[in-house]
Amino acid sequence: MIPVEVTGISISPPYQGYVVILKEKEGEQWLPIFIGATEAHTISLLLQGLKYVRPLTYDLFQDLLDAAGASIKRIEVTDLKENTFYATVYLETKGGKKEVDARPSDAIALALKTDADIFVAPHVFTEAGMRGEIAQAESAGPTREDKLMELNRRLKEAVEKEEYEEAARIRDEIRVLEKVEESRGEEDDGEEEPSTS
Repeated sequence: MIPVEVTGISISPPYQGYVVILKEKEGEQWLPIFIGATEAHTISLLLQGLKYVRPLTYDLFQDLLDAAGASIKRIEVTDLKENTFYATVYLETKGGKKEVDARPSDAIALALKTDADIFVAPHVFTEAGMRGEIAQAESAGPTREDKLMELNRRLKEAVEKEEYEEAARIRDEIRVLEKVEESRGEEDDGEEEPSTS
């Protein structure tokens, strides 16, 4: 297994959703994994160390694990079949070691929440990984203005058609994009994020 770190969230052109980018810790391989807007928002919050006033799903998961005397030891992105990634969460419990199947986005969020190590199977990198600057260019996608313009157009269209569930989803995408861009701007300025924990 290859140890990786989460380098960020990016929007995928042309406006098809979000990708979480995993980078090999001791190499130049990058692995983009498509995820939903909700998962992108959660991972973005975790990367920035931000918290809601009320517990989110992953706060609840950690509290439940703590209450049960269990802990997450590591997560692995184990396979890629028909364009679908698979992951496993490895737990240490009072009854011994356990393995739980999970979506990669959920597993990655749990790893970030609990400071667990993240690994990717070598054959997954072979099938879907990218290297160096090519990966960064691929993940960059369209400009921020283009993304927001398209999302706002889709939001207006959804409201006009009274498709409020779709409008709420698009609104969440806009919020995630704004959070991601804000965090990138702060990194570019060379400022450190204040600790909120």
